[in-house]
Amino acid sequence: MQGQLLAGTYRFQAQRLIRGAERRVELWCALDALVLKALAIVLGDHLGPQLSERVFHVAGRGGMKGAVRKVAAHLGDNPFVLRTDVEGYYANINHELLFRQVTTYVDDPMVLELVGQYLARLVSDGGNYVDIRQGISLGCPLSPLMGALYLKPLDDRMAALGCFYVRFMDDWVVLAPTRWKLRRAIKAVNEELAALRVEKYPDKTFIGRIKRGFDFLGYWFSRDGLRIARKSVVRMLEKMFRLYEQGTDAVRIETYAQAWLR
Repeated sequence: MQGQLLAGTYRFQAQRLIRGAERRVELWCALDALVLKALAIVLGDHLGPQLSERVFHVAGRGGMKGAVRKVAAHLGDNPFVLRTDVEGYYANINHELLFRQVTTYVDDPMVLELVGQYLARLVSDGGNYVDIRQGISLGCPLSPLMGALYLKPLDDRMAALGCFYVRFMDDWVVLAPTRWKLRRAIKAVNEELAALRVEKYPDKTFIGRIKRGFDFLGYWFSRDGLRIARKSVVRMLEKMFRLYEQGTDAVRIETYAQAWLR
């Protein structure tokens, strides 16, 4: 494997499609997964400093809770909010645009070859082989970094506007002190998403005053304070019911509930 990587002749195998009751999973073989993990480490060290400090899902940035705390701490200064995300984010990432972004910061031919293979991959679906020409792989160690990089133009645009901005993968919040600044932010978001060939998710978009309340990353934000969003509680109860219906023992269900409450 090392010789093939150094020679630039390593080739990823076709992914295997697994269909579950609730979702589909595309699996890399063990060797390919190892190479992709190593690639994620190398590119993470190289691309990490290029990413906005407001992107919280990148390792070392504080994660989901860090993003939630940052938003909660700035509600008092900004009465207006735009909260949205991208519809079908991973599935709609454009390969050409993403690869062009990678080449802006990476010039190693071997690394670029591997990134190209990671993007334009084959998936085996019951003996049929499907060429993937759009979207990135779920469950791949490289995908969170690629997902962070793809929206970098949006991060840079928000920084230039000077509005408060926090992003966790494809979910983000913009807080603004005036309606005029919020409108500027909305226009900028629409322009950047159009350039990246993705769209906002209408059902998860909220534009207006913070006093009306909005959800972000499973929490509900309002002038009354921070609490768990109702939909998060509903999802937790649904999962507990599914575990019960699948015959899961009571100890495991209780362990799940306690972990969720913590």
